[in-house]
Amino acid sequence: LICPQSRAITAPTLEDAIAEPVVIEKIERTWSARVTKKQACSCTGKESRDPASPFNGGNHIRGWTPMGVRFRRGAKCNGVLIHVDEEELKCFDVREAGYTRQRIELADIYRHVDSDISIDESMHLWPTDSKNVAGYDVSSFRDHVLEGVKCSECLLVLEKAYQKRRQSTGISRECDSSEGCEDFAVWVYVQSKNFPAERSFPITQSYVDIIMRGCLSISHEFARRFLETTHGWWHDGLMGEKDDAIDKEDEPTYDFDSIEGQNMEKHYTWINDRSAPMYVRADSEYSSKNGDEIDELIKEHHPHALQRRVTPI
Repeated sequence: LICPQSRAITAPTLEDAIAEPVVIEKIERTWSARVTKKQACSCTGKESRDPASPFNGGNHIRGWTPMGVRFRRGAKCNGVLIHVDEEELKCFDVREAGYTRQRIELADIYRHVDSDISIDESMHLWPTDSKNVAGYDVSSFRDHVLEGVKCSECLLVLEKAYQKRRQSTGISRECDSSEGCEDFAVWVYVQSKNFPAERSFPITQSYVDIIMRGCLSISHEFARRFLETTHGWWHDGLMGEKDDAIDKEDEPTYDFDSIEGQNMEKHYTWINDRSAPMYVRADSEYSSKNGDEIDELIKEHHPHALQRRVTPI
């Protein structure tokens, strides 16, 4: 949903809508959803007849692994805020079948600010006391960070998020539920079940390209933040640290015994399907033109996983 062209396929009324880049705390993006071959083919209304398609030829691929998210203490991820009406929201509910729409706490929402350092060091965790930050007092610092927000509804969300954080510390009582803070909701789609990518349900490059297209439409730094904070390219970030999960039942699991005895060099979780896309909203022309640039960005953050990406035959 970061990609404006992909959003517009679902809700054409949003074609020119402003999307505000943000960072969300306590949410981690992972490759952990699942689409079966039957589900993927039903999206187009027919079986793929392309002989080059990974779905044909009687091979082992049974589906693919799209993006998922999980609530996790200490996690952060970037995304975009988009103002939608009830009808547009219904369209996305249909599109995101297999996911449930869950509410995000306002206090966990921050405006994305481009930086050449890591998200943990550069994210603007706005001050909640009277100390100056980088030469600004609290009020001026807030105004400085919010400068340039073009979406009025997104500006309201960011203002309320700031107020919520100050209220939670007991420093400010400038906003409470009786003053309109709960008159709107910010939603995220969370997959119903968690399945890490694996050989029969790989990550598909055509899907990655659409996400990266959306990220790059904002900035290269935003795209790097996406790669920096997304886990599960090669079982990374999906195992262990269960105590950090807000809901332990949402922890993805992977059975390494299922590949015991296999040559690990032949095991993979990611395929390059650019020549015969599995993703229904893929854009082959864009992938062909920008694939090398996308691969270079991925290589900066996930070189080991990229080396294991394979092209299906």
